[in-house]
Amino acid sequence: MDKAKKNLLGESEATAMVVGFIIGTSILALPNGVVQDAKQDGWISVIVGGIYPLYIALLATYYAKKHPNQNILALSNIYLGRIIGTICNILFMVEFAILTIAAIVSLSNILRTNVTPFLTPIKIFIPTILLAIYLSYKGIKVLGRINKISLYITVILTLVLAASLKHGSYLNFFPIFGTGVKNILSGSLESALAFSGMEAIFLIYPIFKQKNKVKKVALNALFITMAIYIGVTSISIYRLGYKVTSIALWPVLLVVQGVDIEVLNSLRFLILSLWSIVMFKIIANEYYAFTYILSDVLKIKDKLKIYWVMFPIILYLCMLIKNEVQRRAIIGYILPKIVFFNIAYISIIAILILIKDKWRK
Repeated sequence: MDKAKKNLLGESEATAMVVGFIIGTSILALPNGVVQDAKQDGWISVIVGGIYPLYIALLATYYAKKHPNQNILALSNIYLGRIIGTICNILFMVEFAILTIAAIVSLSNILRTNVTPFLTPIKIFIPTILLAIYLSYKGIKVLGRINKISLYITVILTLVLAASLKHGSYLNFFPIFGTGVKNILSGSLESALAFSGMEAIFLIYPIFKQKNKVKKVALNALFITMAIYIGVTSISIYRLGYKVTSIALWPVLLVVQGVDIEVLNSLRFLILSLWSIVMFKIIANEYYAFTYILSDVLKIKDKLKIYWVMFPIILYLCMLIKNEVQRRAIIGYILPKIVFFNIAYISIIAILILIKDKWRK
């Protein structure tokens, strides 16, 4: 019992864990995505896009209230039946598999473009996947601690970007709402996709130490993520303007070039080095969630076997994606469909829980 308690996530670890499932390599490109349609109102699109994770947070609170010790995999089998429930669990797993591959390829593209152009993709893929396997195998408690460290790094790096505000212009935000409601809503769809991964809370809330704080954890994680996303997007627009932001693959890295800190000669290299920790963290998180669901579906207790079986498959799928443009095209095509499925899947189970609860009363 004591050992089980030691493996539970405290409030701060749980919050960092939820944030860690959301913030990863996509944050470097988020401003580029939202300004494509929303232009100077991209930061507003980020706020509107927060409606999706808010809905997820509220549903997670309801799940935890009614079934504090059962995650979505168990509830799916209970309320949808074993066959349909298993199929839905497999489809739910697809998100984490795709996000794992996307994060690995994105990390490789960023490093090879900005730090290690002499390395081939496979030389980055292999150690990255091995590190993800190692961290995932260490368990949820270790991941929780790594996510806390990663969250501190993320906040610090966001504050460092604020040093670029001495350059740029507030006029880059005007006219506010100038792009129109339609374009802002279109940009918000892109920002909503950047919150993908928060659905992992439905897997991990049963291992929170304090089940009555699921709502607080979910909302805190949401507000922290939104603050970082809004900050990064606003700084990019302020510093670069929406036109430059819309054509830069990673606008945040351009902002870094404009940060002048005398003590640090190579701030770009330092930030990328620290950001690599954040990237490795989200890869480990997604890989953990993916293999956790897979082991549950296949009823295999030895997760290490799954880790090693999936290693060549993940590596092969990563090798199929040739560049960053192709990666974003694939994600842009698949991820909206996954988000739509998740909304339907999670909502249907919530409705069935409500109906059963009303029927009992």
